Amino acid sequence: MSLAFVSTMNKKLYDEYGKRFINEFIDNAHEDIKLFIIFEGNCPNEIINLKKNLITIPLMNAEHNKFIRFFGNLFEAKGLKVRFFEENGQKKINLNQDYKFNAVRFSFKPFSIHQVLEYLPDDLEYLIWTDADLRCKKNFNFNSLQRFLPSKDELMSYLGRRNQYSECGFLGFNLEHNEFENFINRIIKIYTSGEIFSLQEWHDSFIWDHVRSEYENKEIKFKNISNKGFDHYHPFINSGLEEFFDHLKGPNRKKDGASPDKDYLGK
Repeated sequence: MSLAFVSTMNKKLYDEYGKRFINEFIDNAHEDIKLFIIFEGNCPNEIINLKKNLITIPLMNAEHNKFIRFFGNLFEAKGLKVRFFEENGQKKINLNQDYKFNAVRFSFKPFSIHQVLEYLPDDLEYLIWTDADLRCKKNFNFNSLQRFLPSKDELMSYLGRRNQYSECGFLGFNLEHNEFENFINRIIKIYTSGEIFSLQEWHDSFIWDHVRSEYENKEIKFKNISNKGFDHYHPFINSGLEEFFDHLKGPNRKKDGASPDKDYLGK
């Protein structure tokens, strides 16, 4: 069985937490597990050829460039929401940022996954997306993570949450599923066609859920790996993945370098 990881970052995120993620990954991952980093901008020389199983690739996705060219200059596509309201008989405008509508910011994940497909070995069976704000806590190999991957008849594993969009800091893809490429291409088409702006929310978690629902309606199988975390706001570290990883969701956890005890069920 063969497995690789993919993530993306820029220099700012590299300095903030990406460098630590890369170093912890190569210290803890079995040498057979590759990590592909799709780097936005110039990649630091210190991680080029750092280790055999670390592959750095510049973000050069033609479809992403198309999306940015068409929609990247729109304030609305960057999460600016315009709301009209009336106060004391006068019509007023309220402008505020809403991450759920920052289509540009959250576009790098799907397009990085799309781009890395060109670089994967032909015989690779599974690909895991992980956000770069990941802490690796102990050694892991394919067998360690197999239970979090889709079965042969499942297209993708994901961290679902009840009555809320999924937590997409971890996505496991079955590269041998006959609908995998169509699934990824459908995600990309939603962005490049502008269809994303017709949806209820524009962040990537909502898009993954939206397309997953389309495919489930066609009786394509997916695997929810949240386990007891399904009813929790932080399913990643309540799914079993916490044995090996910590996901630093939000600015406070990134600043502290760890998820607090209150995030863990049973603590």
